Amino acid sequence: MKNKIRFTMTSKLSVLISIIIVIIFNVLFYKKMPDMIPVHWNFAGEVDRYADKFNAYVTTPILLVLAGIFMNFMLDNDPKNKTQKNMAITIGKISIPGIIFFIFMIQTIYGLGKEININLITNMLLGVLFIALGNYLPKAKRNYVVGIRVPWTLNSDENWNRTHRLGGIVYIIAGLMFMINVFLNSEFLIFLIIFLFTSPIIYSFYLYTKGI
Repeated sequence: MKNKIRFTMTSKLSVLISIIIVIIFNVLFYKKMPDMIPVHWNFAGEVDRYADKFNAYVTTPILLVLAGIFMNFMLDNDPKNKTQKNMAITIGKISIPGIIFFIFMIQTIYGLGKEININLITNMLLGVLFIALGNYLPKAKRNYVVGIRVPWTLNSDENWNRTHRLGGIVYIIAGLMFMINVFLNSEFLIFLIIFLFTSPIIYSFYLYTKGI
């Protein structure tokens, strides 16, 4: 039996919204932008890299839209995702237009000569995102695209389920830590969060050594 290429309505909306965001920002603000636009900030919230406005407003967004199309294609055509409708997958789909909008918003504000607390906004958004993912991650069934996809989780449903129960807790803790970092602005806390994300992978391998 042949498998047809799938592209769900949620994916189509994700791609369409991404394209609309790119068009709107270019129509409204491209001519108002300076030749060089801030595109990267360090841990102190200071601009440490610039790009010409064509790359910032056209090339990079188009690449992000293409990445969104590919990600949605992978999610919709994963054989193990055909029968599951999990919010973690939906969050993944809507994250691409959200990221594109966020990047445009920050670059536009700075391009217009204004400044904002980039660390506050970034940490708050990441906090909300990871808390949301942490709530729905344990409900995701074994698949090849979304979740903690390491050889040991993909090899066993039990390993997958136990690892993602821990992963859900880890993501929620990480989200809270991002929100706390709004006040601390600590580079060390960011590295601690990154280290925290490795714990479900280590746990998954431990389960594998136990035959799970």
